[in-house]
Amino acid sequence: MKMTLMGTGTSHGVPVIGCNCAVCTSSDSRDTRLRCSALIEYNNQHFLIDVGPDFRFQALKYKICRLDAVFITHSHADHLHGIDDLRIFSHKNSFAMSRDRQIIEKYPETTGEGLPVYTSERTKGYIHERFPYIFVEHDKGGGIPKLHLISIDQNTSENPLFPGEDKQIEVVQIPMLHGNHHTNGYVFACHTGNIKKSIAYLTDCNFISDKSIEEVKKSGGQIEHLVIDALREKEHSSHCNFIQALSYAEQIGAKHTWFTHMTHDMSHIQVQNYINEHISDFPRLAEIIKNSGSVSPAYDGLVLEV
Repeated sequence: MKMTLMGTGTSHGVPVIGCNCAVCTSSDSRDTRLRCSALIEYNNQHFLIDVGPDFRFQALKYKICRLDAVFITHSHADHLHGIDDLRIFSHKNSFAMSRDRQIIEKYPETTGEGLPVYTSERTKGYIHERFPYIFVEHDKGGGIPKLHLISIDQNTSENPLFPGEDKQIEVVQIPMLHGNHHTNGYVFACHTGNIKKSIAYLTDCNFISDKSIEEVKKSGGQIEHLVIDALREKEHSSHCNFIQALSYAEQIGAKHTWFTHMTHDMSHIQVQNYINEHISDFPRLAEIIKNSGSVSPAYDGLVLEV
């Protein structure tokens, strides 16, 4: 199993429009951060986490030609508002298209219920509210996404999801708070021999309960990678700052921890220097680093393997 981080930036992305700061004008490619999204690949299956406004560019850049399921963390625009571009992977024809033989031969409607999109019941409601055209029939016009929204609210380590055709990847949602907004992290696990290994993806949060931390550890087995929200050094009302991210990483104890959803306040190098300066305050992380682990800022294009 591998996860490609296709975006590691905050809601503005980096560079920020109209900004001439040192990070936004940096020549270091690691300082260019698209909106957060990740692609999981396993046995020729492809699972997407979040579909923000940069998704079309990300899909072209990383040559995504197939999706087997999508996982949405929450309803904020930077994680959801590229949803229309999912019609390339699963689409529904208008009545006019369906009556044109040449069109339906060239663009046959996706069979079945459509592309599975896993998210909370709350976020399902927001998707229906903001994108109502997806869920109604159309007389004319081009195709629209054909999506099958599936609630994850009952999904726990005792009741994991097994998406895709071969049911070899196990997925557990992790409830978190993003200010006063509910959001979901995900643990993706697979078995290597008799060992259960995983990647935990916890973006857009500033509070993770003890129960959710335990759920990460219970569902993750041997957690190889933790991708965690770490907006900036300064505290924020709805995102983890660097110290909060390190504190949660200390509790989870993954072999490799990666900061994501970063602003333009610091460059990649500056974030790494910050981590190095403060890691001694987190003895478990310091010990993990001594034993070939790592704690680092993520960057677009980073590939995590299990």
